[in-house]
Amino acid sequence: MQRQGQNRPHSNRREAGLWLTVSMCMFCLLLNLLCSAASAAAPDLAEPPRVHLFGTVELRRPLKSLPAWVQLLARNLKEPVFHPDRPFNKKTTWAHLRDGAADKKGLSLLRYVNAFWNRWPYKEDIHNWGRQDYWEIPAEFLKKSGDCEDYAIIKYFTLKELGMPPEQMRIVVVRDTLRNLAHAVLVVYLEQDAYVLDNLSSAVLSHTRLRHYTPQYSVNESGRWAHLKGRKLP
Repeated sequence: MQRQGQNRPHSNRREAGLWLTVSMCMFCLLLNLLCSAASAAAPDLAEPPRVHLFGTVELRRPLKSLPAWVQLLARNLKEPVFHPDRPFNKKTTWAHLRDGAADKKGLSLLRYVNAFWNRWPYKEDIHNWGRQDYWEIPAEFLKKSGDCEDYAIIKYFTLKELGMPPEQMRIVVVRDTLRNLAHAVLVVYLEQDAYVLDNLSSAVLSHTRLRHYTPQYSVNESGRWAHLKGRKLP
């Protein structure tokens, strides 16, 4: 004959184990519900695949680390050129250029803007400004034309006025390993790729097809990035 309460310790352990199991199941169920709700509420928050520009890794730096660009942004605010009647050449005002871009999207828009500005003659800074390096605002480019970075700058601001988000664009200073000299282009991130607008060509190509360009740094209105060659990345 068993004494009263003799099995109570074993019963308590079984009850504790049961409650632990039930609690864990409820926790897992609640966690799954929360994850499902978060996914349904914010389906667009997933980051797109990163583009390693010209096969490099990048390090972000403050915008103030490039004073010439900061000064250019301030100068550009004082001399806007994108108003309808402003003549860009003898036949084209901003209104004409804007209307011609109205039905163009994506790569078609990039090709349109790239080809338009590439018609301007190449002028070195030493010729226009008496110095080796000077970054022109669009108003100055319209008066004197310019060199590689000046083409990139006016294409950047033109696309911005046509609705391209500035965070999708970078002015990129590169080393052209074929010509062994410094160069600058505009890069636009589009459709999980990066496309190059170059004053040397009216073709707009993916960065993966221009293996002779090694980026030194890139910049837009929100930051500056240093670019480093590293191990091959996926």
